[in-house]
Amino acid sequence: MQFDQLARTIGEGIAQRPPLWLITGEETLSMLEAADMLRAQARSEGYSEREVLNASAQWDWSQLFDSCQAMSLFGDLKLVELRLASSKPGTSGSKALETLSQMPLDGVIVLVTVPYDYALGKAKWFTALQQSAGANVVQCPAVRARDLPAWFNARLARNGQTAEPEAVRLLCERCEGNLLAANQEVLKLAYRHPRGAVISARDISDSVSDVSRFDIDNLLDAVFTGDAPKAVRVVHSLRAKGEAIPAFLWALTDEIRMAAHTRNLIDGGMPREAALKSAGAAWLQHKERVTRAVSRMSARKLESALILAGDVDRISKGLVVPDRDTDAWLELESLVGFLAR
Repeated sequence: MQFDQLARTIGEGIAQRPPLWLITGEETLSMLEAADMLRAQARSEGYSEREVLNASAQWDWSQLFDSCQAMSLFGDLKLVELRLASSKPGTSGSKALETLSQMPLDGVIVLVTVPYDYALGKAKWFTALQQSAGANVVQCPAVRARDLPAWFNARLARNGQTAEPEAVRLLCERCEGNLLAANQEVLKLAYRHPRGAVISARDISDSVSDVSRFDIDNLLDAVFTGDAPKAVRVVHSLRAKGEAIPAFLWALTDEIRMAAHTRNLIDGGMPREAALKSAGAAWLQHKERVTRAVSRMSARKLESALILAGDVDRISKGLVVPDRDTDAWLELESLVGFLAR
């Protein structure tokens, strides 16, 4: 189930559902809130004892089995929260998690939280937990830039507040990519303004600092949707964070290549869906961005961008490219601006 379905689902009770829950995703705030909701519901249904286990590859995994099998001195129902530090629990952890998926859990609910990455879906232990949890798998995807206005409006509405459109735009600009900080800013607005208040752009300018954080996904979204100012702003942010261009340029180059291949196939008469699949862009995020790119750009422009990306890569590694600046970041700005225009 998706995060926004959880409250309605557990409101019907969790005691009769499978005793294993799995929370995963890219959005830390949503994962924390999902665990909070499940914890509160479990408490309301009599799971009065709670044990938290913070696990890593070096952890003593025998503690997991002790916690799941040991009954309370007073026979209380128990909630065990297993928090995985990463998607790589090590050999012992992988075996323990596979065993957990098959364990009978009597009087115990086990809640496993793990941050998502690409490799997670291929892990045998993760598949075993998914199968055991069934419908109790909670997905917490990242809140994308296009969804932020609705997210802010909903959060403000919880506090009985509304905001002017320009105020919402400023909130999104200053908090994108950092939902934990964004939530804190909404709470600050609730403390400073009464219920029923309409938050103005001036209120945001005066009280909300720029806590935005950008990564390669933000850059790709801006480039392929045609938002040149934002694309350049993300480049500045990545540079300020000390990111190395080769560490993320491959992802941009990969999607340009997909878009160029797709555009050539479409120009040759292939249906769009078949072209996307043939170019390797069938995965959801790739598909969305590449579809936007091929609707805006010609094959010639995309192929020119590939050449420029190669030049940026060489400059970032200390090579001299004729007719190019020696500052790879300036050339990267030119690349993203060229693509986003």
